[in-house]
Amino acid sequence: MRILVFISLLFWVTQGAFSQHSDRVRVGLFWNERPASVIVRPDAGAYQVYGDGKLVTTLHGMGLFQISIQSGLIEVKNFSKSYGRFKQVKLVERDPFSRFKIKPVSSDQTQRIYEDDLEISIYKNRLKIINEATMANYVAGVVQSESGNGHEPEFYKVQSIISRTYALKHFDKYEKIGFNLCDRVNSQVYKTYGYNDTIKQAVKETRDIVMVDAEINLVTAAFHSNSGGETINSEDTWTYPRPYLKSVEDTFSLCMPHFEWEKTISRKEYLTYLHDFKGVDTTSYSIKRYLLNYCPEQRQSHLFQKDSIIALDDLRRHFELKSTHFCVDTQNDSILIVGKGFGHGVGLSQEGAMKMAKLGYNYSDILHHYYSNIHLIKLSVIDFFKAEN
Repeated sequence: MRILVFISLLFWVTQGAFSQHSDRVRVGLFWNERPASVIVRPDAGAYQVYGDGKLVTTLHGMGLFQISIQSGLIEVKNFSKSYGRFKQVKLVERDPFSRFKIKPVSSDQTQRIYEDDLEISIYKNRLKIINEATMANYVAGVVQSESGNGHEPEFYKVQSIISRTYALKHFDKYEKIGFNLCDRVNSQVYKTYGYNDTIKQAVKETRDIVMVDAEINLVTAAFHSNSGGETINSEDTWTYPRPYLKSVEDTFSLCMPHFEWEKTISRKEYLTYLHDFKGVDTTSYSIKRYLLNYCPEQRQSHLFQKDSIIALDDLRRHFELKSTHFCVDTQNDSILIVGKGFGHGVGLSQEGAMKMAKLGYNYSDILHHYYSNIHLIKLSVIDFFKAEN
C-alpha cells in the first residue's frame, strides 16, 4: 500500500506552499575569516537599518556604512556620524528588488553582492554576518557561485535541484550558532547572488523539486567537477555507504576541461610520506617497485586494494592532487603523477552533466544517470507523505 501511495504522489504536482520546510534560509557569510569590520552599501533599492529592533535610519542611493566591533558592541557609522552601538544590527529590504554590497575592511576579500536581508551580531569577538534570503535566491546564488555562466538551461536545472536538496538536507547544520548554512565549501559555495537570467529561470522552473531515496528521505546530493570517466562508491571515499551514491561509468566526462591532469613531486617526499605516515615498508624492493610504477587496471579506492588502511583520498589531500584516479611514473629523482578527473568522484560530475545537457538530455535523465534509485518530487509531496505515515 505504501508503495502505491508513493507512486501516485510522485505524479501529484502541486503549487502550494510546503509546511515543514522554511522558504527562507539564514547563511553565515565570510565564515572562514569572520571579519571585525565590514563596509555595507546598497546595490539596488533601499534598506531600513535597525539597531536592537529599533529603526535607526534608511540606507539608499550612494550611502554606505562601516559596521564594526567597538567596546563589545556593534557600531554603525558613515563618514559624517555614528548612529550608535548595538548588540544586533539588521538591514531589512524596503523594496523587493533590493540588493546590498558587503566587503570586509583590511582584507583581500573581494566585494560581494547579495539579495534580501542582512543581520550582524557578535560571536566570539568577531562579527557574525548572516544573509537571510529566500530559498529561491539562495539556490540561485549557489548555482551562480558553483557553476558560473555560459551553460545549458538543463544543467542549471540539475544544479538547482542538487543545491536545494543539499541545503534542506543540512538545514540545521549551524543551528546552535544561529543560522542554517555558511558560505564555505563544507556547506555550499555562496559568494554572490544569482544574476544570470538563465539560472534564475532554472531555479523557478524547478521550484520545490528535490531528490529523495526509496524511503523518501532527502539524499546527500554529492557532486564534483569531473569523474575522470567513472564515479566512485561513497563508501570507497567516505565512511558511510549510500545506496544512491554508487559507481557508474561516465563517458560524458571524457575529454572535458578537467578530465586529465599531471603533477610532479619529489620521489623522496612521496616515499617518505608513505613510510613515515602510512607505515609502508619502502625498503622492500617489490613494494617500492609497485609504488613507483603504480597504475591500476581499474579505479581503486586504496593504494593496496586488499588493504583498507591506505586510502587514496589521503594521498589526494596530502599532495593536493586533483583526484584519486591516477598512475605513477618514475623520472629520476621525481615521480610524475598522471591523473583523470577533478574532485572526490562521488555522485554527479558537473562537467559530465554539462556535456549531457549539451547533447539534449533533460535534467531528470542527468540526475538519474549519476544517482541510483532516486526520485524527484515536490517538497509538498514529502510533507503530505510524512504526515500520512
